[in-house]
Amino acid sequence: MSDMFDEALCALKKLVAIDSVQAAPCNASPFGEGVAKCLQFVADDAKSRGFKVGLGDGYYVWAETGEGDLFGVLGHLDTVPLGGGWHADPLGEIKDGVFYGRGVLDDKGPMTLAFYAALSLLKEGKKPKRRIRFIWGGNEESGWKCIERYLQREELPKEGISPDADFPVINCEKGVAHVRLTFAKPKEVVSIRGGERVNVVMPECRANVRGEIECDLAESVEGGLTTFFSAGRAAHGSTPSEGVNAGWKMLKTLASFSPECGRLAALLCDHDGSGLGIACRDEKSGALTCNMGIIDTDTKNIFVELDIRHPVDVPREDILKRLKAVDGVKSVELTAFHEPLYVAPDDELVRALSDAYNACTGESAKPIAIGGATYARALPKAVAFGPVFPGEKSTIHMPDERQSLEKLRKIYDIYCASFERLLFE
Repeated sequence: MSDMFDEALCALKKLVAIDSVQAAPCNASPFGEGVAKCLQFVADDAKSRGFKVGLGDGYYVWAETGEGDLFGVLGHLDTVPLGGGWHADPLGEIKDGVFYGRGVLDDKGPMTLAFYAALSLLKEGKKPKRRIRFIWGGNEESGWKCIERYLQREELPKEGISPDADFPVINCEKGVAHVRLTFAKPKEVVSIRGGERVNVVMPECRANVRGEIECDLAESVEGGLTTFFSAGRAAHGSTPSEGVNAGWKMLKTLASFSPECGRLAALLCDHDGSGLGIACRDEKSGALTCNMGIIDTDTKNIFVELDIRHPVDVPREDILKRLKAVDGVKSVELTAFHEPLYVAPDDELVRALSDAYNACTGESAKPIAIGGATYARALPKAVAFGPVFPGEKSTIHMPDERQSLEKLRKIYDIYCASFERLLFE
């Protein structure tokens, strides 16, 4: 097989070096200059390789080769904020055989490896038996407006994959509900603020409270107010137990002198939504997870934004109904949602990908369910496939997002084997 792994690594270095966190709109993209640069880079690269390229007004780019039914490979080039706490350059650094950088796993890395895997098969002279279309979005982390625009304007692949989650094959993705709850602000609290993204475990939280209070989180006392600061550890909102929620630490500390904060802590400080009465599970996808990603206040209210991943067989409306029944909740607002995904384990797509993965790894892995939301949900039939390996600690959305060069190579090999089996004669 023609090996293009080194070229893939070179392209990935260039992509990771671009800060593509959503920013103020520019002429080239509604999601900011960094996203625009990434989209232009992949468009230019694909065009230079002989692919037919479509530009989506700074929302997305697609690149296509082959003939026949359309098969999609969908991913994104935007990232969550770089954040602090890194031990390497968040815009890309390779040291001790490990590639560090925001997007190395989510999702610049796997999309680049998948694209170059297809290129290697083409370079070897193999002929596609389908049209293969790579679709890069620029707004996955902040609203999915890119894929929504694509669905409005472009041809829809009949099936596909999204290399934006875990190995082996993910045939089941929980439903997602981003919900904003409003509570009356406790009288002791002047303000409380934490978190940047609802789908990230809150890494920092700060509060101003009336009175002069001594405790571990107290940062300063001035003018009859005590300022508190708590530090946590970021993680992906679909796996909240892998992080440390600074908002939890804050509410539990304030609970020691504020009964109202104690009630909020009892409602909000768990990973399964049990405090809010929404804990549930099903056989296909497992248990509901609940992440408190953002907390904020105005003069009268506390606003809490939750990232809820609910089982595929539990309707979103049931979750919202339970939240509206919680004592003390003034309002419940659904700010965003994704329907659940399920493809049967014996489906031809699932079986082909599973066979390729097991052949490359020597495993006998079965399809799995996750709480993450991938672009696979956008197609009539699609699954997520990679890049995090079973048992591997994911650093997606965390400081020091990274992957070893050895495992990046393995990911590339798996995509080569999968595409050869599925998409080439």
